[in-house]
Amino acid sequence: MSVEKMQIMGIIGKKIFLDKVLRLVIFNKSMHMINALARVNSTDFFLAPTEKNIEALEEEPFLKPCSQKRDFNKDEEIVKLLQNLFNIEPQIKREFLGQDYNYDDFMEQFYDIHEKVQVVSTRIAERSSAIEKKREYIDNLKYLSVFHNLDISRLTHMKYLVLRLIRISRENYDKLKKNYENIPAVILKVAIEGKYVIVVSITPETLEETLEKIFTSLNYTILPIPKELGGTVGEITEELVKDIEKDQEEIDKLKQSLEDYKEKYKEELKKGYSRLEMEKRVEALKTEIAVGEKLFFMFGFVPLNDVSQLKNEMEKYFGDQLIILIDEVNKTGSGITPPTKLSNLKLFSPFETLVKMYGTPDYREKDPTVFFGLTYMILFGAMFGDVGQGMVFFIIGIILEFILKKGNMGGILSRIGLSSIIFGFLYGSVFGSEEILPALLVNPMENINTMLISSVVLGIVLILSSYTYNIINSSYEKNVEECLLGRNGLVGFFFYLLLLYTIYQIFVAHQSISPVYMILMIGLLILMLFKVQLSNRVLHSNDLNMDFSMNYYIEEGFGIIETLLAMLSNTISFLRVGAFALNHVGLYIAFLTLSQMINSSWGSWTILVLGNIIILTLEALIVFIQALRLEYYEMFTKYYRGDGIDYAPVRINNKIFF
Repeated sequence: MSVEKMQIMGIIGKKIFLDKVLRLVIFNKSMHMINALARVNSTDFFLAPTEKNIEALEEEPFLKPCSQKRDFNKDEEIVKLLQNLFNIEPQIKREFLGQDYNYDDFMEQFYDIHEKVQVVSTRIAERSSAIEKKREYIDNLKYLSVFHNLDISRLTHMKYLVLRLIRISRENYDKLKKNYENIPAVILKVAIEGKYVIVVSITPETLEETLEKIFTSLNYTILPIPKELGGTVGEITEELVKDIEKDQEEIDKLKQSLEDYKEKYKEELKKGYSRLEMEKRVEALKTEIAVGEKLFFMFGFVPLNDVSQLKNEMEKYFGDQLIILIDEVNKTGSGITPPTKLSNLKLFSPFETLVKMYGTPDYREKDPTVFFGLTYMILFGAMFGDVGQGMVFFIIGIILEFILKKGNMGGILSRIGLSSIIFGFLYGSVFGSEEILPALLVNPMENINTMLISSVVLGIVLILSSYTYNIINSSYEKNVEECLLGRNGLVGFFFYLLLLYTIYQIFVAHQSISPVYMILMIGLLILMLFKVQLSNRVLHSNDLNMDFSMNYYIEEGFGIIETLLAMLSNTISFLRVGAFALNHVGLYIAFLTLSQMINSSWGSWTILVLGNIIILTLEALIVFIQALRLEYYEMFTKYYRGDGIDYAPVRINNKIFF
């Protein structure tokens, strides 16, 4: 239920080990990288002057960024081509990454496989293209069957005349017929296929160019016929069929050889994608590395519980060839912000997503997830209390979380569904109806004033809890100014209590306020106004960057007025909790009234079912957003900054591989 503690791990070693060290770090998935030069140049970095560290100490003043940049476009092209050719699904597997390998040697082998396969693949493509061409010849030759037993080569090899087989549209053929006298060719229609006409043209070779211009205007298509073969249409067709069979036999043999290649190199082909992705990630991480003449320096944040494992793995694979440094985060110099890794109970962990939508907690800030989760479930349940509809959300959430593996979405739905069920029993509401179950606490529609007053009381409790949370959080961060004198600190807490008491006395009890309370409230406002000066006095510090001119006091004065208005508006804002609880029942009553106006029982049930679907989708979405709004604007603004850095351990494409 907190932010996990971090330590800074530094690794120094010879540059020849850099790639292997980075692979191990990626494989371990626990290090959040930081810029090595920033770490080395920080004020608290210290490398002990021991015999083992002499070489590192000599190179430390001359470190520079690792500028090595490698292009993987060609490797990606080869890997994808082979995977597509052999229908291998790209996936990242640990077993292909945990081996000690040389990437360049591996890719050289991969290129050799590609070269062998490419030769076979090219031959298959050539044979397939030849088959397609011969099939086209066969399709076109059938149009010349009108010449019966004539040797086709006598037509295709005429010395002074040129024969063409042409396809044009019927419309253009009609134009052609109307201009026969202007065409320097013999035109013979041989077939009609759909909206096209197939014709044979024979023209003198000297007039071929003129004929070409005429046919171009008619948008024609030449149908190729084999000029290298002789014989009748039937004889040529028979010969082409035999050639196709031979080509197909060769293709089958070539495909079998590809299958043999696939079987032989299957494991290597599967490794290709994993190792390529690993190497791309390794290369990307080098931007955070500092290098000297012989050594590399790398640093990263590692969760306290994972430090020993990563250190042991480094020592196991590299022995004493690496210098491993472990530093506490509290000692880090300026400019290095520790990342935040949240660790919460299973019940509350799905709500981390909603917390991070506002912002990631700072490393030294208390994690608000548990408090947020509890209050969010209360707010949602109070606004959408229904046993039946809550059960629907609960079941959908369980399916998403445990069957479809949508942990965050399913987890949130199941938990707010459970809250809705609990409040449904308190309200006596089942699918909007308040007549099925007796209310254990209150019936909303029969106690409207009670619901609205209770929602304001709930808001006051949550706002006071937010002040308390901020006081604890500020003391945890040793922020005396915010803890004691801030608008959301101890002074703000007591001022809010006095303000509530004043409003109660005047508008509810109709009594006057003692001057003592007014003096106290004014005194608290003055403390807020001079909080910086007072905290400097208490801490004996002097912030030279602060400008205490008139503009400062005007700005702070308007800030106090804003605080007063915010206290009132935040409290009143919680009226929406009761309003939505009443709205939930009201919507059901509206659909129930519509269903009673229909004479058909099926029609009535249809209206009720559709009504519940609308309530489950539209109203539930609105309530979800409104509860989130109350958390963000009425509560988070008092105790949560959310300006931290999310913990992002290095891994391949930020994905967990298997």
